Amino acid sequence: RLVGCAHPGVPSRGSLLTSTMVRHRAIDIAGEDNDADSGGSPTGSPVGGDDDAVELKEYERKWVEKGNVSLWITAAITVIGVLIVFDDGHPVVGQYVLSLGLFGFAGGITNWLAVTMLFQRVPGLYGSGVIPVRYVQIRETVKDVIMATFFDPEFLESYLGTKLQQYGGDIDTTKYVTEMVESEDFDKKLDASLEDLSKTEAFAPVLAMGMDAAQLKPMIKPFVGELGLDLAPYLKTQMLDPKVVVNISDVRDQIELYMSVRMETLTERRVTRLLEFVIRGHLGWLIVWGNVFGSIIGEVVRVDLTVCCPRSH
Repeated sequence: RLVGCAHPGVPSRGSLLTSTMVRHRAIDIAGEDNDADSGGSPTGSPVGGDDDAVELKEYERKWVEKGNVSLWITAAITVIGVLIVFDDGHPVVGQYVLSLGLFGFAGGITNWLAVTMLFQRVPGLYGSGVIPVRYVQIRETVKDVIMATFFDPEFLESYLGTKLQQYGGDIDTTKYVTEMVESEDFDKKLDASLEDLSKTEAFAPVLAMGMDAAQLKPMIKPFVGELGLDLAPYLKTQMLDPKVVVNISDVRDQIELYMSVRMETLTERRVTRLLEFVIRGHLGWLIVWGNVFGSIIGEVVRVDLTVCCPRSH
């Protein structure tokens, strides 16, 4: 019911499902990394005969990815263009088809190599594998950004103040003080305090007047109750002040310490896989558009050559 409501502060069904899927997939990646690091099988992966199905699904996901599909298409167009060029019947058409496929494939394969170099070290190519190489700096940067963005002292103080007002603003401290003064536990503690007081030297003048602690109770109890009622609003104000209830700096330091310890568990492999899961699918469009613009450039070059050098065609 909450997901389906139209309140502006409630996320839509689609956003909730998407965030849930991303969160579950990230948890799966972390679980697989933990098991892989310990020498076990990936968490959640089937055993026995289901391993083949998992491998087949991963193989299909890899090769049906949009960037790879566009590369295969331009490669096929290149081959078709070569075949047509060698066919004496349509040399001009073959040259246009060849330029379309060859330039498109060159643009796509260049972007594909650039994307691959983000996540993998390529022997002989300096600067490749930037994410695995700099994973320590990446996780430190992530921690610093999270701390600066979500846990700055002003925000924490404002948030805690809002929550304290939300959950404690309706507390009737006067009622609780009244109930406390009228309770049996208060009477017992007051009797014990007066008994202890009667044993001190400061109580000697009262004893000299022929009074004991029990006789003072009817006079002291109403005074204590009135004092408690007078202090109740002040006590409530102090309870709802985040600066009084908790030390914001200590809270932030503990959060930062936890995140530092947690970041140490993010290995090179895990950081690479998490970032790859987040952005790899979007980077496939770089390959696709590399194919598209490469093909356009190829056709422009072919038209230019045809117009400028007609005899060579």
